[in-house]
Amino acid sequence: MAIRYPKNPRFNRLAMRSPDYTAWQEGCAHDPSLLEWEGKYYAYSTDTFGAPNGYQIRVSDDLLHWEYAGSAFALEGAAPFYKKGEAGAEHGNLQAAYDWCVTDRREVGYGICAGKDGSMSFWAPHCVRGTDGKFWLYFCLTGYFGGSKSCIGLAKASGPLGPFVCEGLIVQSPAGWRTPNAIDPQVLFAEGRLWLVYGSYGLGLYLIELDPATGLRRDGLGYADFAAGRAAFADYYGTQLASGSLEGGVLHYERDVPVLENGKWTKKRYYYLMCSFGSLSSAYNMRCARSETPQGPYTDVNGNPVVCSTDIGTGNKMLGSFCWENDPVDDFCPGHNDMFTTSQGVRLIAYHCRTNYFIEKKLSRSNNFHYLYLGQYDFNSDGWPVMNANRYAGEELQDVTPDELLNITAGKFEAVVFRQGVETLKAQRVVLRGDGTMDGAYRGSWKMYGARYISIETQGDEFLGVVMPAWIEHQGAAGLSVAAMGRRSGMALIMNSTNLI
Repeated sequence: MAIRYPKNPRFNRLAMRSPDYTAWQEGCAHDPSLLEWEGKYYAYSTDTFGAPNGYQIRVSDDLLHWEYAGSAFALEGAAPFYKKGEAGAEHGNLQAAYDWCVTDRREVGYGICAGKDGSMSFWAPHCVRGTDGKFWLYFCLTGYFGGSKSCIGLAKASGPLGPFVCEGLIVQSPAGWRTPNAIDPQVLFAEGRLWLVYGSYGLGLYLIELDPATGLRRDGLGYADFAAGRAAFADYYGTQLASGSLEGGVLHYERDVPVLENGKWTKKRYYYLMCSFGSLSSAYNMRCARSETPQGPYTDVNGNPVVCSTDIGTGNKMLGSFCWENDPVDDFCPGHNDMFTTSQGVRLIAYHCRTNYFIEKKLSRSNNFHYLYLGQYDFNSDGWPVMNANRYAGEELQDVTPDELLNITAGKFEAVVFRQGVETLKAQRVVLRGDGTMDGAYRGSWKMYGARYISIETQGDEFLGVVMPAWIEHQGAAGLSVAAMGRRSGMALIMNSTNLI
């Protein structure tokens, strides 16, 4: 059967921030997470300067084009009530969160996120449909940028657009980095249990079990219990999953991952942990590890636990800064992702990505726009996620034979092999030949097996991955893409065909 390719998705043109926040579309969508409900898709993202506070919500019919739909919390005109300590359900019932995080400018002179004037700016939301039929929004508030005076809470609404009302706080962290930073919540329903992963920099990522009936803590503990010594550190803050300069943790569970062992296919169950490493504005990149239990330990291809001390570390590197050949728009500092599966079984990674395009064109001095991108992912024959580095355009995973690959592409690809460094990598030309050799910038060998699996040996490593159709945006055409992971390095290899369909 002929390979089915995506049609031209006619993506919205990337644009800089404009005064009209309702026209931002995929722009300024920092820290996105996705929800599907009644045939529509919703993206929740961090408060962005220029838009009303309370989380931006975007909506899409096709996962390709996004439009502003409103704010999750009804905060317009609410600041005076929070300042006086009198805010109630009509303003989100967030008084306890505000009181914990409120910061005086005499304490910190910049980056205030919860101010004495009653203003609040929220970070990194995650919304799911709860067991009570309501929509559960896990939110976080912090006092100021770069600090640890933060809290995570649960708010609920009858619909995905809200307005959401806080039900209670789940975990709180004081200033001083003596505890995990209580921001960046993501939850996972799996095998009848509910888990919250959270944390940013400082002590790393932590895991708390929640009550699937209420969405709140299963153990019922509050910060007062920890402060009074009635609850130990590990009891209140949970299990450490990863440590160091990382954030944006997300857990994903797969029950039947095909794995090739000793020449035979078997099915494995894994919990996957993804997170982002490095400086937000210069080195951000996405990492992955896995475990057989939600509590860990989470390890990479070399069996190393996830640790980051600066801008590099362990964990499989799934995507970093790069640029395709002849593409004026670079993919810069991709990260803070969500792992999302649609009702039709399409596996997607939603993430934000910057670009230096507008700086290079002398149209802006900043790349702080954070575009909402989605990329399809699959699993290689070792059971590791590998990610299509092209924006999702509605393509389908399907069988691809070696003959089809060579006939369609003439073996001509551009390739990026990631490494531990954080520089922006430029794609290089390679050629896959019919005799199983690979020439060009990277030399080695290749073979295909199974439905769409590929092995490429180069740079002293074996990269296992999959071949998938893709819309190659900078070429304006459909083609084939390769996404693979190094068995020794834990670094991704991505390739796009250069022979146009």
